[in-house]
Amino acid sequence: MKLSNKQVGKRYSKAIFEVAEEQNSVEEMLEDLKALKQVYEENPGLGFALAGRSISRTEKLKILDTLKEKFSTLMQDFLGLVFDNNRMDCIIDIADAYIRKYDEVHGIVEASVTTAIKIDDSQASNLKSVIKKRFSVNEVNLTKIVDSNIIGGVIIRVGDQIVDGSVIKRFNDIKNSLLVNN
Repeated sequence: MKLSNKQVGKRYSKAIFEVAEEQNSVEEMLEDLKALKQVYEENPGLGFALAGRSISRTEKLKILDTLKEKFSTLMQDFLGLVFDNNRMDCIIDIADAYIRKYDEVHGIVEASVTTAIKIDDSQASNLKSVIKKRFSVNEVNLTKIVDSNIIGGVIIRVGDQIVDGSVIKRFNDIKNSLLVNN
């Protein structure tokens, strides 16, 4: 059975996270993976070129050597392993899984806040504090979204959880309540 890129990403990221922990280089590996992910996003065909059959192994090794020279020894060794196992097309999935693992271990969450009007920095700071307490986390990376369709209030999304305090939701709840009672 062939593994999906996401499954491969989880397995490789778990392994490299454990090695990085042993070598006290978790943050360094995080920065290296973020930088590598950016290179891949800026050059979308890179993963397929390094994992596919369109270019020779010698040419691939030249590209890989150029790619590796910017990174730590651990990252260079890791890239060599990923290349040898023909998984260079999974780098973005590996990086994403590593970032999720890092965030999980360090109590960091990605949250989005949807409001009808733009919120200022002090309001965003207050929302971060509320999210930290509500979800028992250490740090919140907040994405602010403005959507006038919610009329007022706020919708907070953290992972797969949603706290909907929007006016439009309240209107819909009242409407549904009235329709059920009639």
